[in-house]
Parts: sequence; C-alpha cells; structure tokens
Amino acid sequence: MERANDGRERLRLTRRELLTVLGTGAASIAVAACSGGGSTPAAPTKAPAAAAQPAQPTAQPQQPAAKAAAAAPTSAPAVLKGTTLAFLGGTYFVPAAQVLFKNQLNEWGKANGVTVSADFLNWPDLQAKIAAAIQSGSGGDVFHLWPGWASLYADNMLDMTDVADSVDKAEGGYYEWATKGIKTGGKYLSLPTGTTNAAINYRVSYLKQAGAEKFPDTWEELFAVGKKLKAMGKPIGQSLGHSTGDPVGFVYPYMWSYGAMEVEPDGKTVAFNKPEFVDAMKRFIQAWKDCYDETGLQWDDAANNRAFLSDQISICYNGSSIYEAAKKDAPKIAEDMDHADQPKGPAGRFYQLGGHSFGILKSSKNTAGAKDFLKWWTDKARFDPWIHAQGVYQLPPAKRWANDPMWSSDPKYAAFGREVQFGRNIGYAGDLNQKAALANSKYIIVDTFSKAVTSGDAAGAIKWGEEQLKQIYGG
Repeated sequence: MERANDGRERLRLTRRELLTVLGTGAASIAVAACSGGGSTPAAPTKAPAAAAQPAQPTAQPQQPAAKAAAAAPTSAPAVLKGTTLAFLGGTYFVPAAQVLFKNQLNEWGKANGVTVSADFLNWPDLQAKIAAAIQSGSGGDVFHLWPGWASLYADNMLDMTDVADSVDKAEGGYYEWATKGIKTGGKYLSLPTGTTNAAINYRVSYLKQAGAEKFPDTWEELFAVGKKLKAMGKPIGQSLGHSTGDPVGFVYPYMWSYGAMEVEPDGKTVAFNKPEFVDAMKRFIQAWKDCYDETGLQWDDAANNRAFLSDQISICYNGSSIYEAAKKDAPKIAEDMDHADQPKGPAGRFYQLGGHSFGILKSSKNTAGAKDFLKWWTDKARFDPWIHAQGVYQLPPAKRWANDPMWSSDPKYAAFGREVQFGRNIGYAGDLNQKAALANSKYIIVDTFSKAVTSGDAAGAIKWGEEQLKQIYGG
C-alpha cells in the first residue's frame, strides 16, 4: 500500500489488475447511462474501443432553453480577457442539453473576452483524453468526470471547495452519493452535476393479470408475483452478465437490502458473507427459476430494453430510455407501462448511484477562467435550465430539487424523483476508491449471483465472493 498526501490509502495494483480495471472502464462509461449507475475505472493508457450509444430519451424541458441567457455573466477578472478556455466532455444522450451547454459557455466567453471551445467525444474516448491531458500538461481546462474519476486523479485536480461549499448551501445540501469520490479529505476536487436515472420498468396490465394492483414493495412480494408472470409467459428480465449497467444496478441493491456489503467503514473489513444474505441468495436462486428469463445470464445492457419493447418480459430495471423509446416507437407499450421504486429488504431500499462532476486540471493554462466559468454556470440561472433540458434523465445532485415540477410533469416519472433518497455508491460502506473500482471491474458481486443461480449453492457462491473481496480489501 502507499499513502497519498491527504491521508487516503491508495491501492498499488499489479499490472494484471490494472489492465482489468482499464478494460472494464470503457464498458462502464458506455453503458452506465442505461441504468443510472456509474463505475470507477482507473486511468487508461490508451483509448478504449468505441461502444454503441444507448437509446436517447426525449427531452422534457420545464423551461425554454432561451432562458439560459436570462442572467448576465458575472464580471470576471480583467486578466481573463484575451485568454482561451476549452471544455471536454462526452456526447450528450439528450442533444438539446448539449446545445444549451455550448450556448451557455459561449455566452460566458463573449461577456468576458475569452475564446471558448467545447469538444464532445464518444464516451469510451473521454477518459483516455483526460489521462493524456494529465500526462502532457495540456489538452483542456474543464472536464466532465464520471463517478470516481475526481478521486482517481486527486493529485491533478484543482481545489473547488470554495465554489462547491457555496453551491451546496444554495442547493439545500448535496446528496452523499453525489459527492463520494468527489469530496476527499475535506476538499471538493470537482463540482457535482448529478447522475443518470434508473427505476423498475413494468407493464401495468400484466401485473394486474397476476393479481397485483400495485407494484410489489419488497423482494419477496416481487418474487411471488414474478412466479405468476413467468407462468403467463411474461417473466422478469434481468441481466447477470458482464456489463456494468443493469447487472450492477441490480446486484448491489439486493445485497445491501439484506445487510451485506463489500466492506465496513474502515475500508478493510469485508462484510459480504452474512447469514441474512445467504438466506436471501437462496430465495433468489429459487426466484431465478420461478420468475426470471434465465437467458439473462448472457444479456448485455441493451438486451432488457429490446426484450421489454418487443413484449417478451413484464419487468426490468432500467433508466427512462425504455419509456422514451416506447412513446416514440411503441405507444401501446408506453401507455401500459409505469415505473416503480426498487424493492426493499429488511435492511432497506437502495439504488446504486454514482456522482458525475465537472472539474479543472491543475495543468490548465487558465485556471482562473475555468473556475470563474464553473462558478457562474452552477448558479441557478444556468444550472436549472441545463437540468430541465434533459427531462428527468439527469438526476440533480442536491436536495433542493426534491419537489421540482419535472417529477410531476408525467406521473410515470415520479419514481425517478424518489430514487435520489436511496442512493449508495459501489464500495459501500467504504470509500468510492480504486479498491471499489477493482472489485466492480472484476464483476465480483455480479459473478457471485451468477455462480449462485448456476450452481444452486448460495453459501458457496457467497464464500467465493468473500474471498475475492478479501484479496482486494485485505480484511
């Protein structure tokens, strides 16, 4: 182990382990938008292969985009005049929001005499560009960071605590899931921007045929209804394969809801092999046979979208992209579907969420301009239209948004507004750090579930997972 200057423990990975994280990092950023979560890959040394973009939801803006320019930019220091500022991020899944952000950046640049630029890359290419900028000391000023990246690049990030503390107060407080991996050692390394949404997508009429007037509140209630649904030829769809969106979004909350977790708050003591979780896994093994489409062991993150939209399954965990696609291409399904909270267990109800952020590299040639822009952009006059331009696809990072009208603009959006209350990060109850990233990149939790359902041995599968986690966390 080596210890960073701020007291955080940093794992020294072997070459093989590092390559594992790098290879999986590309997949995580390509698919996380399907289901609201986010992985924490380590810095790549080369650009990963491009991946297909998920279905784009239709924006449901609550304010016209033109209102983004309602408030004039605050005056920046005179030293900014004649400088340049470059933003680097990923291509938006809601194009209108990308146009809006670029207009906002241009507005600030024009008002302050700064020549600005914005490049939007395929998501799998973004982290490689950030790593290259760090290594070369050039290549951009403001960057969109995926969950955990700010902590990963902590030594290279400009301290944004003064701006973040001000926004935190104005926004009613950030959610913990939005700041894990962003706020480290008491300092904000970047500014939280939220994350993409997820909930349970389900067919209303099929549940009624199975005797459920409302969506089941607990896992056991869901399994009882699911058995009837599968008998009807409309099983539950869930991926347990090696993709980092939907499988991760399911297995971590199920584990947490029965009291198990990767590691205790000390970051060392593995707390995975608990009797309550073993019993819950036994029930899941039976439910997999009784309720689920068992081909889900081979599914990727797009498979459940296709299965739901082709009327093969009745329930799946996913973002709002299914509903938006159905409204456009399958209106009868859109009319007959709704969204529900993730079921709960004895320990509670949870979602696996990870916070995105905008940050500045210390190597930026215009740190003063970059910081002034983000201070201006995170004001309500700009940030609110940016959130609204994405409909409900982007979950805001702070509590002020709990009663925003966008959640009630369509009753079927309500579940997405509630999920922010139940968010946890990978690595819980420890930090969202490189150890958590490695465990996730190796699919340890996902593979524990797949081993359980294929072998029928809950205790043996969880014991295997425990040993794998101990190799990473050391306890």
